[in-house]
Formats: sequence, structure tokens, C-alpha cells
Amino acid sequence: METIENAQNQTNEMRINNEVKNYLIETAKWGKFLAIVGYVFLGIIVLVGLLFIVGISWLNSFSANPARFAGVIYLIIALVYYFPINFLHKFSNSIRNGLESDSETMVTFGFQNLKSLFKFMGIITIIVLAIYVLFFLIAIVTGIAIASM
Repeated sequence: METIENAQNQTNEMRINNEVKNYLIETAKWGKFLAIVGYVFLGIIVLVGLLFIVGISWLNSFSANPARFAGVIYLIIALVYYFPINFLHKFSNSIRNGLESDSETMVTFGFQNLKSLFKFMGIITIIVLAIYVLFFLIAIVTGIAIASM
């Protein structure tokens, strides 16, 4: 009985044909390009953040504090931006290397990173939508409070 089930499981395995393989390799190339561009912009964001934090020290302390705060915000944005770029880069490299070497482990690792990318972006989207709802509710309460004065 077990041998019949094992035989059925082996025949139900999905195979990647050449057309799908070519699509995945092309997707990996574009993913790598986008990851490299993302790393470049990440570096620019970090430099601007550090410039705001350190480079604005010649201003008096009253003017420098908002700039330093903006620099910290830039560094936080860079930290958050790093994770999707890294997932995309790992996906691209793993898929391309896995398909070129017929390594199922590498391809699986690539898709694991793609899943992590989508999961991360979904969580960030939920957080941003929650912030929008919060701001909207604050605006409504503020508008009601101002109107009742």
C-alpha cells in the first residue's frame, strides 16, 4: 500500500519546463537589477540621513534639531527598506543559480525569499493602512472639535 502511495506522490511532482525556466531566469535578472538599484538608493538614503545628523552641526541647536530628527527618520526608512531589497536580491541569485545548476534546494531557497518579500510588503502595507485610518480618525475628531467651538 505504501509503495503505491509513494509511486503516486512521485508521479505528481511538478516539473519545470524550459518556457517556465526561461521566465524565471528573466525574472531573476530583473530582480537582480532592481535589487542593485535598491541598494544604490539605500546608500543614498543612509548618506542623506547621516548628513542631516552630523553635517548640520554648524547650524545653531534650534535649527539643527529638526534636521537631526529628519536624519534619524531617514536612517529608520533605510533600515526598513533594506529587508525587501535583501529578500529580492537573495531570490534573484538563488533562482538563477538554482536553475542553472538544476539545484532544487537553491530554487526552493529563492522562492522562500520571494515569500518573505511578499510577506514583509504585506505587513508594511497593513501598517501603512492602519496609520492612514488613524490619521483619518484624528482628522475627523479634530474637525468635529473645531466645528463645535
